Amino acid sequence: MLAKDSYELLQQDNTTEVIKLSKESLDITKPDEVNEVLNHYHPECVIHAAALTNVDLCEEDKKTAFNVNGYGTENIAYHCAKKNIPMVYISTCGLFGDEFKEYTENDTVVLKTEYSKSKYLGEEKVRALCAKYFIVRPGWLFGGSKAHKKNFVYKRYSEAMSTLQIVSTIDKYGCPTYTNDLAKKINELIATDCYGTYHISNQGYTNRYGYINEIIKLFGLNTQVIESDSSAFKRSAPVPDCEVIKNNNLVLNGFELLQDWESALEEYIFRLKKELKGV
Repeated sequence: MLAKDSYELLQQDNTTEVIKLSKESLDITKPDEVNEVLNHYHPECVIHAAALTNVDLCEEDKKTAFNVNGYGTENIAYHCAKKNIPMVYISTCGLFGDEFKEYTENDTVVLKTEYSKSKYLGEEKVRALCAKYFIVRPGWLFGGSKAHKKNFVYKRYSEAMSTLQIVSTIDKYGCPTYTNDLAKKINELIATDCYGTYHISNQGYTNRYGYINEIIKLFGLNTQVIESDSSAFKRSAPVPDCEVIKNNNLVLNGFELLQDWESALEEYIFRLKKELKGV
């Protein structure tokens, strides 16, 4: 979802040639293939958005998680370092623990899941190899078309259309973040040399219950959202209770913060409603 929005926004700049690579055209877990493909295109910047993001699957298949998120990232970082070109690595907000607070870029990570461990390994590889890098830790991402298999908002809409009640957790907190807003900010970053690690999210935070309740409200549906704790949902991964992030480094480097998450969600659902109507 994020890669698609980044691509479409960058395409609007007629001075920039943007090349999008699928998993079929570039397997990041193969170092020789990474070098061959990137040498062919000679990029001036690489936005690395490829990842295994199914947190429970990462818990069950640690080897693949580390091959993709950790060592696949290392392969790209090695090429970018060798060519001295900037690299953007999309990391995660899931690097922290259960203490309820707004986590900054300077907070010590608490790696509870294999997913977070593999993504943080990717961060370490980027920092160790690259002189020019932007490590971006986003909030809970939403966006994309209804066809996207990880479209959280559309899934909740579909669920609400077929049931009178939805059960959601009140003990998992984060910052819903619109992929289009994030893509714009990444494009701002790569136009500068303000390298480093950035937490980037729409402003404010909520729990899963509040998030889903807002989705239902903005669609104008009457489905009731029922409060529960996370024990009602069996998962392989011990996901952290708090993934709330504070965007300190954006402020320190003079970047404007993103709009609040409620406004961003309203903007996105307006767009999604048009898609559903075929407009």
